[in-house]
Parts: sequence; C-alpha cells; structure tokens
Amino acid sequence: QLFFIISGFVIFLSASGRTAFAFAAGRATRLYPAFWAGAVLAAGTLLLTAQEAPNELLPRFLANLTMFPERFGQSRLDIVYWTLALEVEFYALVFLFLVFRRRHWLDTFFPLWAIGMLGTTLFLPGIARLPLAGETFSLFAGGAIIAIIARSGWSILRGAGLIASVIGGVIATIRQVGPGSEPDSVSPVVAAVAVVLLFVLVYVLTRPKVAAVHVPGSRLIGALTYPIYLVHAVFGYALLNLWVDPDSIWPGIAAALAVVVAVSAGIHYLVERVAAPIWRSLFRVVFWPIAQIEARFPDGSSRASGARTRSQASPEPPSSSSS
Repeated sequence: QLFFIISGFVIFLSASGRTAFAFAAGRATRLYPAFWAGAVLAAGTLLLTAQEAPNELLPRFLANLTMFPERFGQSRLDIVYWTLALEVEFYALVFLFLVFRRRHWLDTFFPLWAIGMLGTTLFLPGIARLPLAGETFSLFAGGAIIAIIARSGWSILRGAGLIASVIGGVIATIRQVGPGSEPDSVSPVVAAVAVVLLFVLVYVLTRPKVAAVHVPGSRLIGALTYPIYLVHAVFGYALLNLWVDPDSIWPGIAAALAVVVAVSAGIHYLVERVAAPIWRSLFRVVFWPIAQIEARFPDGSSRASGARTRSQASPEPPSSSSS
C-alpha cells in the first residue's frame, strides 16, 4: 500500500512541467529495464530449480516482458508483479492529460477521482475492481493529493479527496487481507490502522522541515527498493529453500538477504545506470510519435508554461547516438 501511495505522489510531481513524450519515455526508462532484468532472473530461477519446463517457460517469459502476460493467456513469472500492471494503468491515466496538454486539470481531477472511487468502492464493488475505477487506485489518488497539498496547500476539495482516498484505501486493503478469521491472517482493524498510518507517514515526510533533513545513504536505499522488490520473491525464496536450515534459520536468511541486496545493487548499477543512455535512446524512438501527436493540441496552461511545454514537446528526431 505504501508503494502505491508513494507512486501517486511521485508521478504527480513527475508530470509537472513535462510533456507526454518526456513523461512516457521517462517512466518507461524507469520501469521496464530493471523489470526485464528481474524477469530474466525469475525465469532463470524457475528453470534451474525445475519448477517449469523450458517449452512452457519461453512463451510465459515473453508475455511477461510486456507486464501484461494475462493479455496473452499467460500467468506472471512472479506473483508480486501484479502491482506493476496497476502502475502502468495509472501512468496511462496521467499520460492522457499530458498528451492533450491538460496537465493543470490534474489538481482538480485527483480529488474528484478519489471521491468518485470511494462511491464505487462502497456501493459498486464490481465496477471498483475495473482498472482506474476504485479500490487500490484510491491509494494512488491519495498520494497525488498529498503532493498537490505539499505544493499548493489545502483546500476543501483536496481535504475531501484525501479523506476519500484514505477511506477507500482502508476498504480496499481490508478486502485484500480477508475477514481475519484465519490464524495467520491480518486483522481488519490492524490493516485499517496501518493504511491510515501510511498516509500520515507520507504526509509528514513531505513537510518542509522533515523533507529538509538529510539521511546519509537515503538516495542509494531509495534507488535499490525497486530492484529488491523485483527479485525478492521467486529468486529470494529459492535461496531460502536452498540455504535455510530448520534448526538454525538466521544464517540462511542473512545469506539470502545479502545475495538479494547484492543482485539488486548489480541491476541498479549495470542496468539502470550504466545502460541508461541505451534505454533513453530506445524509448525516445519508441515514443517519438507521441511528440508529433502532442504538438497537434493547443496548450491549455499559461503562456509561460506553454512555451516551455512546446519546446519539450518538439525535440529533434531521435537518432541512435542520442542519450
């Protein structure tokens, strides 16, 4: 849930002052290369541990590279990847506002969206489970509203939208964890309190005095969270099964954790940093038509931001040497 709240916060800020072309290329560069590395690692782990036959794994692997394997009749390589599909759907929503040059509408849209999703989550759960229609997407909206408040202050609409996001996020989380009747399940009360505290945490961390505090190593830790998320499940659990001794579990857990962190650091450094110019060039080519489409729509923002947006939206044609 924290992942979704932070994503809403970050994506709102990422969309500020950017064109749809820059936003799409930037988000794809951020999301896909590390994901592809994680998918290769997950597929290799499944193959080496004989959990799946090569002839069955190949089509599943190829479908997973899109982040939407279900569209091709395949299951996810790693169960945790379900969150990334929601990420892409949220990106697509923000992208539509940018491509039509209506970025300034997002300040009003996100609170109204949160309020609308609370209605579907409460009264139309079937519709709420559709993409962008409610439940988990309340968390994205809440994160974006916190970003709006941090930048522009409170208003009645923003306050109502944030309250709706919190309530919608609580309801969605309780539905995900179940009724709490199983011995190992999470209590609905605990789940509700946890979600509220996560919203409070993100809000507090955006306060100027708190945000100004420098925590040594925080940038690196933040950079590693995504690769760790990608490799911790299939690969991490395979290491635990291999190394953990039931009579003395902690050495095996420590070793598995160290390897997961080391592999994640390798993905961050080699895939996300060293190869970054390659990915930027690739996605500039992929999304180049967006810049042409975007240029056809008049800018609905102020003249100053309009001039800046037009300059960003009309880059030179991408070449193989661009970075």
